[in-house]
Amino acid sequence: MEKNRKKEIREEVKRRRAAAELTRLHEDSVRIVERFTGLDAYQEAKILLAYVDAKREVETRLLMQQAWRDHKKVAAPRVDGDGIMHYYYVDTLDDLESGSFGIMEPKESCPLCETEEGLLLMPGVAFDEHCHRVGYGGGYYDRYLEKHPGLIHIALAFEFQVFPEVPFEEHDILPECIITEDRILLPVKKAVKTLEEIGRDARAAEPALRIMNTGRKDEALLHVADMLLHMSGYILSENAKDVALARENGMNPGLVDRLILDESRIEGMAEGIRQVAALPDPVGEVLSMKQRPNGLTIGQKRVPLGVIGIIYESRPNVTADAFALCFKAGNIVILRGGSDAFRSNKAIVKAIRTALLHKGIPQDAIQFIEDTRRETVQEFMKMNRYVDVLIPRGGAGLIRTVVENSRIPVIETGTGNCHIFVDESADVKMAAEIVFNAKTQRIGVCNACESLVVHEKIADRFLPVLKSRLDEKQVELRGDEKACRAVDGVVPASETDWGTEYLDYILSIKTVSGIDEAIAHINRYNTGHSEAIVTSDYANAQKFLNEVDAAAVYVNASTRFTDGFEFGFG
Repeated sequence: MEKNRKKEIREEVKRRRAAAELTRLHEDSVRIVERFTGLDAYQEAKILLAYVDAKREVETRLLMQQAWRDHKKVAAPRVDGDGIMHYYYVDTLDDLESGSFGIMEPKESCPLCETEEGLLLMPGVAFDEHCHRVGYGGGYYDRYLEKHPGLIHIALAFEFQVFPEVPFEEHDILPECIITEDRILLPVKKAVKTLEEIGRDARAAEPALRIMNTGRKDEALLHVADMLLHMSGYILSENAKDVALARENGMNPGLVDRLILDESRIEGMAEGIRQVAALPDPVGEVLSMKQRPNGLTIGQKRVPLGVIGIIYESRPNVTADAFALCFKAGNIVILRGGSDAFRSNKAIVKAIRTALLHKGIPQDAIQFIEDTRRETVQEFMKMNRYVDVLIPRGGAGLIRTVVENSRIPVIETGTGNCHIFVDESADVKMAAEIVFNAKTQRIGVCNACESLVVHEKIADRFLPVLKSRLDEKQVELRGDEKACRAVDGVVPASETDWGTEYLDYILSIKTVSGIDEAIAHINRYNTGHSEAIVTSDYANAQKFLNEVDAAAVYVNASTRFTDGFEFGFG
């Protein structure tokens, strides 16, 4: 029915165009261009992405010429041999030639336009007063805007193209406004979901995911990984806005680093999702089966938790990681990220939801709480009617707040005061390289080394070598009395330094008389995250592995290895 109705509308518009006088179409085009150039969106835009008019459409060439007079860059679309539409910069109308479907398009010599900040003209055969659109049927603009959703997209139309109602689907991409010769039409804005609505939608989506087979989940995850790369330009553009605001607000450099995304980090996110897809499906695994004396057979089988809520801070990659792990295990996830990464998180969620839509999977398998007020976090922690388990990921303050205030069962995570113990028998050069990596590779992550423990018999040989290496990154060293005597430039440490997660170019140094004192110090001040020993003594290595209380314990390796991606877990 809908397909037939679209065909009827296209035929009707074709008749109306044919009946319209050319002089009137030109006059109306002039009025539409005048309205368009008066918009703030046009005034502020530096790049206009404009299709070239054909078949009695609104004369976009008039608008292109005005944009050049206004010293704006102009780009026009061309469908290349791969069937994908790209935009190319054009400096005059002479840069155009007849191309696909007889439409004028940029010549082969025109440079490629890749932007997330432009103003795009969205063509259409017909529209309605709610800004729903009937296109020409090729889907080129829908696919382009799906990849570049950050572009402002506006439609131009004659009044005879506007119908009371046209067929549409919920996931259709609507123009942000439609400009005709008589008026400007705006779509009805969707209100931001309330927490109650988010909870209800999560519960509604949960049954489908709970029974979804492994093949379909893995196929969806692989498509999500591809979509992150496909939409990387948009994600990076939104991330750049977060980073700029963070720097403007004086955010600690270590936290800024944690916030930053680049192509390699997005590729890392995608590869992590691929790794999750490759893992065995935990759902349905039978752990045990036994028969009771009364004849009753009792089995233990893994099943999804249901709806998982995750509250986290500045790292936008957590958005993709959390979704992948929850989805693989058949769980719905509701995310509440930090305000510092709001745009980045929202962009990543958009990419994930787009991929799920393509695969016919409920998009509400992942939802993002857009309300950044602190009160919203408190309300979220009371949603035990909808959420089965809550996981906080972030600093000690966040974790403590969730543990103390949640009505939902909490899986408590930890912060990262990670230690490296350099034993008496350690290779000095190797130890310096391990510490350098653990401290400086990324300072704003929870697996970075914050505290160094050094055997007093190696301190005089090791600390000068280490300081020379760390000076390359201007790391401040805060040490006890023996550490300060071993090398110049060490700042005296206080008691608080032993338990501080700096997330900065700062490292505390504690000297000890032997491995027992080292283990005692580490177990007193660590956060149970990651601890390492550098040693050539097998017995000391085994003692350290057995007695240090942490989730990950290493011998002759950096604490930075504590990562699902490095472990092959995604």
